[in-house]
Amino acid sequence: MSLNLEWSEGQVVGTINAALTPDAAASLGGAFGTMLGEGALVVTARDNYPPSRMLKRAFSAGLMSVGVSVMDFHAATTPELVFAIKRLGAKAGIQFTVASLDRDSVAIRFFDSQGFALSAERIEELVEWARAGRVVRSLPSAIGWVTYAEYVHDISAAAVAGYLNVGAIAGRHLRVVCDVNFGPASDVLPNLLSELGIEGILLNAHKPPVRGTVTHMPHPRSVAMLGSVVKATGASLGASLCADATRVLLVDDEGRPLSAEEVACLLIANHPPGTRVVVSESMSSVVDEAGERAGAKVVRVRDTMHDMLRVARRTGAHLVVNGGNEVVFTDFSYSPDGMLTTLKVLEMIASSQRELSSLRDDLPKPQLVHRTVNLPGVDYLAVLRTLHREARDAVITITGLRVRVGGVWVNIEAKPEKLELTCEGVEGAEEALDKLERRISILTRELARAEGPVC
Repeated sequence: MSLNLEWSEGQVVGTINAALTPDAAASLGGAFGTMLGEGALVVTARDNYPPSRMLKRAFSAGLMSVGVSVMDFHAATTPELVFAIKRLGAKAGIQFTVASLDRDSVAIRFFDSQGFALSAERIEELVEWARAGRVVRSLPSAIGWVTYAEYVHDISAAAVAGYLNVGAIAGRHLRVVCDVNFGPASDVLPNLLSELGIEGILLNAHKPPVRGTVTHMPHPRSVAMLGSVVKATGASLGASLCADATRVLLVDDEGRPLSAEEVACLLIANHPPGTRVVVSESMSSVVDEAGERAGAKVVRVRDTMHDMLRVARRTGAHLVVNGGNEVVFTDFSYSPDGMLTTLKVLEMIASSQRELSSLRDDLPKPQLVHRTVNLPGVDYLAVLRTLHREARDAVITITGLRVRVGGVWVNIEAKPEKLELTCEGVEGAEEALDKLERRISILTRELARAEGPVC
């Protein structure tokens, strides 16, 4: 079968009903089930995007046809899925979610029995098996079964609550505003907040608009609105989640977003001295400074979460943070978890009895340089998608990208009608920003001519 799919560490991505059809999904399911072996158990989940539901059902049919049984979580976040894999004795977990930089594509994400994303080499092998038709169908008597895990949200919420200092949090009467970006976090967050005695205000908590567009990252207008809502409601914290709740953008009580570095520094400061922390190469030097202040042992690793988690397991690190707004608490789960990150910061606010805006004032401050590039009438996702494909080193974030230009990492953040470029004021920073600004300007003109105005 001809499968014109893209793949990378942990995932297969394809355009819906073009490269990634129900037939293609069923072929991938059959090939993956053949790799696992007849009699294996797999857990599956999806976001609320209708194509994700369609493709998950087709993939599950492929699994069942080769004798693999499916425990279906229906709509659930990736952290919930990964948390359950090992505890249910499953051989693997598969999540279906809208692709990070393409609203017309779905990403099928694969996790092994320990909750680790499959390597790029393993994913390539899977695609080749599907293309070659290497599928061993089972006899009718051995076809797999499918069942629904009814209380997955309750179990997950109880586990998270048990991981946190509930007494300290509940006594502070905190308020949080969370934009769940039409994702399944809307099904679990209310239970979590209730368990912890936190007043919650949820934004975009309904299913995706029937005729609207869906993106994995929160829309720049939603991010801008979040800060205003936090200030207007007197909330202690704002949080904006991606569609599967693996990434989060935090906003303090004054409505100001926190960078990935600031979140890392806060979490490092909240761990005891001697804690091992794995951080990515794309993060600025303030993370190392925060580690020195806290007496933490900071290890830098290339930005793939697969490599970072392998190093964390080998070194016994308790915390993994990358420049893509992903945080892993390894003594709880090996999945990046935006909801748990939000709650850990709320725990910090409660324990310190200080506002987040005050806590961030204590953090080391990097010297930053900035640029702004306007995007009049051009789809920001098309710009980011092209930059991601062109870059040798690039990390997807919750608001855009981080790319290495020369030897300098530049953060590209999508704002309404513009992109903001930021990097640490190191040698070569100005040249890196100039080069990237020129490339985006040229790309914007090319896209404007090719596609016309985009709302």
